[in-house]
Amino acid sequence: MEYRLHPEHPDFPTGEVHVWRASTAAVPSDRILGKVLILYLEGKPDIPIRRDERGKPVLADDHEELSFNLSHSGNLSLVAISRGREVGVDVEQVKPGRDLVAIAERALGPEEGAMVRAADGDERTRLFYELWTRHEARVKCLGTGLTGMPSWPTPPVAVESLPIDPGYAAAVAVTGDPVPIHCWTLG
Repeated sequence: MEYRLHPEHPDFPTGEVHVWRASTAAVPSDRILGKVLILYLEGKPDIPIRRDERGKPVLADDHEELSFNLSHSGNLSLVAISRGREVGVDVEQVKPGRDLVAIAERALGPEEGAMVRAADGDERTRLFYELWTRHEARVKCLGTGLTGMPSWPTPPVAVESLPIDPGYAAAVAVTGDPVPIHCWTLG
């Protein structure tokens, strides 16, 4: 999976996820989502966004079949788009000097905390950020936030780690079975 220069009008059949990477040095993070969404909304400049009952941003009007999610960290932003399924994405800049074991045990749970504790050095850092971005992409997909799993039944969620620039980790999640993921660069 690699990031390719974006097409003007991406082919977007149901059952795919598109992930867009952008440098916030080239495009400010508050404009990246709009630049990506306009590619899927037939060039319409007015993008109708509202919040659903859980507070997750969603498209309104005739575009409710498109699901999107935005994440940014450091100088990178990612936008994930899916048709007919919920989607979540996360990117994190690796930050040295953090107590990764304590964070993993508190935020990710005992099993993931034990995995991070068992790893050493660079492997501990890599593993923590991989687990963290996968967890955050999943809860963003479900619209539950980082505080825990919801009390309502949730659909199955497929989560995939994404290739990303050195010093970062990233993941995307989509409800249902795994689907093809296409990665684009916005520039």
